[in-house]
Amino acid sequence: MATRTALTGAGTIGAGTALAVLASPSPASWVAAAVVMASAVPVAVTFTRRPAADAVRRKRTPAMGIVDCAGQSLDIGDAVRAGDGFDGPMELGFGRGVVVKVGRGKAHVRFNDIPGQVHAVTPGTLRRLA
Repeated sequence: MATRTALTGAGTIGAGTALAVLASPSPASWVAAAVVMASAVPVAVTFTRRPAADAVRRKRTPAMGIVDCAGQSLDIGDAVRAGDGFDGPMELGFGRGVVVKVGRGKAHVRFNDIPGQVHAVTPGTLRRLA
């Protein structure tokens, strides 16, 4: 989008300059046209190099603010156990596991009892082990 805007702006400036030069063939207008065209190039380059407004993204942190029931932030590789209000499978309520992925509102945990499966669990129902 920025490229299109820059090229449109440069084309508009160029067309205006060409019309001004054609209307008045004096040497002063030729110098003015050269100055305007020379200043249009850096402006067009600046517009094409600038990121679009929707392309600027917030830098992601590994945990994205995901915290356990004690308020400690969770990150990939943290050892956890089920805490109060655990919303995973009942047989894992007393198990321990490792966080393998942290998503939006969920922590994906591989429990030691069933290592072949990864369970998406609400982070607030886990407790991080020291």
